[in-house]
Amino acid sequence: MRTPAALATVAIVASLVLAPATSATAAPQCGTDPLGTAGKYAEFVEGDATRYSDSEGAVAVGGDAHFGDGRTGQGFSVGAKLSADDLGALPSHNSLVVGGTLSANQVVMRKGSGVYGELRGTNRPGGFAIDGPHAQGSSPVDFKREFAALRAGSTAWAALQANGTAARPTNGKALLLTGSDPERNVFTVNAADLQQANRIALKVPAGSTTLVNVLGGSYDMAAAGLSDVEIWDPQSRAFVPDDYAAGSAAFKTLRSKLLWNFPQATSLVKNSASWPGTILAPDAAVQLGNAKTGPGHVNGAVIAKKLTSVPGAETHQMAFSGCLPASRAPSKPLPPAAHPAPTGTALPAPATPSSSGTSGKKPSASTSPTPTPSTSPTPTPTPGTDEKGRLALTGGGADPLFVTGAVATLLVGGACTAYAVIRRRASRR
Repeated sequence: MRTPAALATVAIVASLVLAPATSATAAPQCGTDPLGTAGKYAEFVEGDATRYSDSEGAVAVGGDAHFGDGRTGQGFSVGAKLSADDLGALPSHNSLVVGGTLSANQVVMRKGSGVYGELRGTNRPGGFAIDGPHAQGSSPVDFKREFAALRAGSTAWAALQANGTAARPTNGKALLLTGSDPERNVFTVNAADLQQANRIALKVPAGSTTLVNVLGGSYDMAAAGLSDVEIWDPQSRAFVPDDYAAGSAAFKTLRSKLLWNFPQATSLVKNSASWPGTILAPDAAVQLGNAKTGPGHVNGAVIAKKLTSVPGAETHQMAFSGCLPASRAPSKPLPPAAHPAPTGTALPAPATPSSSGTSGKKPSASTSPTPTPSTSPTPTPTPGTDEKGRLALTGGGADPLFVTGAVATLLVGGACTAYAVIRRRASRR
């Protein structure tokens, strides 16, 4: 009679202890279209926008838009890299949406069509307002609803537990972001710490999603003269500076699954450095480039409250395809971001364009010349291995799955020992 009881004890202990180990390996939840309608556009702006040069993808502006400049002959083109599937997914299939007044000079619709509340064309002799299909009409995008969802998502994702580390290498003012999760890596950094970095390097497993939560009211890339944002390329096994056609297929996949989340920012300024991934700043006025540093390209999308740029700045069609949970109201306040700790290691230089497969800057598809951003060579980060110097964002150093498995082994082993003793006693009677 005691034997069945002992067997039951073993089964219960094993089920109770091993269940957490199974759940610990479960894949993260992925919401369907986490960015909503905004995820279909290269530029998605709640308020006004002033733009020149081009956007390879679709553009949606809830307020007034000033595209091109008749005084200087600047133009603006839309949709050059949109596929048939991209166009089919857009509301009313419009690659250009302006809810208010569109002030246009040499706006070229490469693919798709445009819709606006009102049109004000160029006064420049020999110029034109829009080349391509366009019409006056109501906006097919509900910007108020979309941005309410984006703000909720931005706040919720910023509250996710960080499982990656941020550190400062010893050479220079670089910031190194390192993650090891094969599915999703989450980082939480202060905007002030990010602003002090003159180089940013990211190393995560191939195919994984990267979420970088940047906490703070403003961020200026030009403050420390940021020269490069680099991603570890699994094929070349080196850090590769972001560029239009840089890196292997795995590198490009990592870039398309990278989201920079600015839930608190009201101001965000880019410099001439190329920026990989999607920028989500639903309450910020975002500026692409400035008069001192020149234009800055984004190899991804920009989602902002307001968007301005200098001539030459471009957004490239590399839509976010990462895994994020469905947006919901956070159950706790945003966690404080720890300051990056020094790694205690020096870091090698990034891969050169020839070794990384970079084909150089993208030729401008705009109707006006695009200046080439200048970069200056500076030391580059690589992952540190000194556990003492790494930023503690992930809790204890032991692997939770390893600890759970060890406890399970001890408890199950103890139960089996007890069962064996009971059997020996029963056989003697």
